[in-house]
Amino acid sequence: MITIDFSQKTPIYKQLVEQLTRMIKSGELKPGDRLPTERDLAETLCIARGTVKKAYKELSDNNIIEVIHGSGSYVYNERETIDLDARRKAAELMEQTYDRMAAMGLSHKEIGTLLHIALARKAPPESYARIAVTDCNPESLSVFKRQLSYIPGIVVSSFFVDTIIMDDDADELMNDYDLVLTTVTHYDTVAKSLTRNREKLMAADVSLSRKTVVSLCALPHDYTIGILCQSNKFANLIAEQVEIFTSHRKAPPVCFDTDPKAMRRFMRRFRAVIAAPDSPLFDANQTGSLLDEYTAAQNQVIVFDYLIDRGSLLHIEEQIDRIIGDKAR
Repeated sequence: MITIDFSQKTPIYKQLVEQLTRMIKSGELKPGDRLPTERDLAETLCIARGTVKKAYKELSDNNIIEVIHGSGSYVYNERETIDLDARRKAAELMEQTYDRMAAMGLSHKEIGTLLHIALARKAPPESYARIAVTDCNPESLSVFKRQLSYIPGIVVSSFFVDTIIMDDDADELMNDYDLVLTTVTHYDTVAKSLTRNREKLMAADVSLSRKTVVSLCALPHDYTIGILCQSNKFANLIAEQVEIFTSHRKAPPVCFDTDPKAMRRFMRRFRAVIAAPDSPLFDANQTGSLLDEYTAAQNQVIVFDYLIDRGSLLHIEEQIDRIIGDKAR
């Protein structure tokens, strides 16, 4: 039996919602049962018909009841009754999450894609998107894998471009992957090696992070510069950007050695070093206090962040969203 307490601060329509929900959950009202009409319930409880209408609308919006125009209102017969408070709290949590993501500078479209992809965390492994990233050097591959690591529901594998173009059957190599990601620079080369799987291939624009560009531009012209990295190709990439953003016109010396003592001897020769993001220099377990010692002597360390740009990253997210959606069907 429904009763209204007019002395409560709780709005009358909410009292109706809460009591009807409780009656449905307890089984007093069963799936398919017809509710009183808005007019009849309003007259019985001595309240405005609009109040009953508002309560029925909230129950209908939350799939607690079903309003069939010309017939009446019925307890929903196909879905379990969901606690309105839980739904309300969940909706508030989603709104807070949206606001926080928007405050980070993400667009409405980016937020929607990321929230949708996040559902993949609960998806079975067979619905994960398998991504192959390919580039000509290990540093770039490491950067791309790290940049994609925030996306749930994906498995990322790395391939050197040479591995693909020199394989007797590159299509066979890529058969198990849903998306093959490379840079604009290598797109044509990789595309020539793929025939059956060319539609999986996507080119991403890459560029230096704003922080790296600012750091390079701010380097004093009299600073000597050294490079720490693993491969000659990445060293050449750094040298090209040094020439663009600094007054240095000669390629800086490079240290490929990861031994801490060799790195220390090398770094002592320079006022600044430019290092790949995964350099041992940033891992205290490998190089101890080397980084702190170097910067404490008023020397500068620049992290060479070469990243997938925002537009390409959004396109990649959309493709992953589509892949996961197709697998879930």
